[in-house]
Amino acid sequence: MRGLWLAMLLAAAPVCAANEFSFDIGQYEKKPWEFGGYVQGGIEHLNLDRNAALSQLNFPAGVPNSDHRYRGTLELSGLYRWNKVTINGLWHAEAVDERSGSRHDARFYEFYLAVQPTGRWNLTAGKRALRWGKGYAFNPVGFVERPKDATDPELSREGFVVAAAEYVKSFDGPLKTLSFSPMLLPVSGDLNDDFGIEKALNLAARLYLLYRDTDIDLLLRYGDSRPDAVGIDFSRNLATHFEVHGEVAWFDDRARRVLDDSNALVTREAQALDWLLGLRYLTEAETTWIIEYYRNGAGYTPDEMRRFYELARTTPTTPVLAARQAGYGAAQPMRDYLYIKLSQKEPFDALYWNAGAAAIVNLHDGSASLVPEVIYTGITDLEMRGRLALLTGGRHTDYGERPNDWRVEFRLRYFF
Repeated sequence: MRGLWLAMLLAAAPVCAANEFSFDIGQYEKKPWEFGGYVQGGIEHLNLDRNAALSQLNFPAGVPNSDHRYRGTLELSGLYRWNKVTINGLWHAEAVDERSGSRHDARFYEFYLAVQPTGRWNLTAGKRALRWGKGYAFNPVGFVERPKDATDPELSREGFVVAAAEYVKSFDGPLKTLSFSPMLLPVSGDLNDDFGIEKALNLAARLYLLYRDTDIDLLLRYGDSRPDAVGIDFSRNLATHFEVHGEVAWFDDRARRVLDDSNALVTREAQALDWLLGLRYLTEAETTWIIEYYRNGAGYTPDEMRRFYELARTTPTTPVLAARQAGYGAAQPMRDYLYIKLSQKEPFDALYWNAGAAAIVNLHDGSASLVPEVIYTGITDLEMRGRLALLTGGRHTDYGERPNDWRVEFRLRYFF
């Protein structure tokens, strides 16, 4: 019998050698270091609207027919783990060359220390880019973050220096998960100096609930650097391919800088309510639709914007530049906007291609921004993107008075 077993083992040995299996636990353990990033080059050509109010404000000596912009970007991200401590960093460098001149900048968008003393607690300190809210293009409840670029919402953004804690607990009932995240955000000297004018130790907090498959956040900001604010957001999948989301934010004593009847820039305090309602829908053909309505409660009325445009067209002086800086030149300065984005994976079965288009419509005056784009990812670690931005609208309208009629952009990004 032993001889039979030995013969069977010897016969099976070549087969086992040909299908050798080994288990290396090191392949599944987290490495102490992680590092990545991308380098990017881009070129933009802008066809300028010589009659637009903001064109005349940007080019007081005379509006040219066109402009161009060359942009180079390097972004590096990494982390280091040691026991229960993690150091995280995101470094961003950019150089731009355009008609008005050249500029370059390099800084840490994020650099913070995270410590997890227990399974339920996590402590962080340093510069962090927080992501509050459920909206794709807009976030009324983004109380402690820099504004999102609605035309390119996935771009990295610089964070603020904060000290924060997070407590997480799971349950078996309808309330499945609860987390509470209080944080301190100081403003003093060169520390978070663009968060607000007043030097203060600001408090913010987020309470997250997963209740019956609905994500809910209750959010708070309190301090002297910015107006106090409270908010709530939610998101829920009504089906595997259909999601709805929303946000509501209330601000106390929000300052509005407006031009009065004498064209002087004055400050008016007002309580304002911002809100957003949106949906995300995926079709069987893998077309993704995102639709959002955004209400900017402190935005300007059509009459207030008309006054600014007329002043910019006739008197492009320092007071008008101050008014633009105070809010008239914001990305969405008025009160009601509709955002629509569709993206199609591999249209017409074209491998490695993605196509899409996004539109932002000002619901007061009907002006709009339309941005179709195509992306190719058929080369390993390389992404090529082409975009065309079209602005429509007449005199005294939001997008009709912006500097350019259209802009074409090409971007090449290499990941490593």
